[in-house]
Amino acid sequence: METVDAVLEKVRKPGRPRAIPEEMEPVLVDLYRHGHGYRAIARILMSGHGLNPHYSSVRKTLIRLGEVRRG
Repeated sequence: METVDAVLEKVRKPGRPRAIPEEMEPVLVDLYRHGHGYRAIARILMSGHGLNPHYSSVRKTLIRLGEVRRG
């Protein structure tokens, strides 16, 4: 049987944080619904909110939220 210490060592590390935090997701959806594209949203997040996401991160986030269907 494994000891408690051995089980605690197998816990995964948290990994890399998301490029677009969860707090910004409503802003992302609002911009997309108002007709902005992925690149425009990435520029707006960079200039107005201090983030620097790639446009593909914007796309993946919108797909994950169900705003865009996979093509």
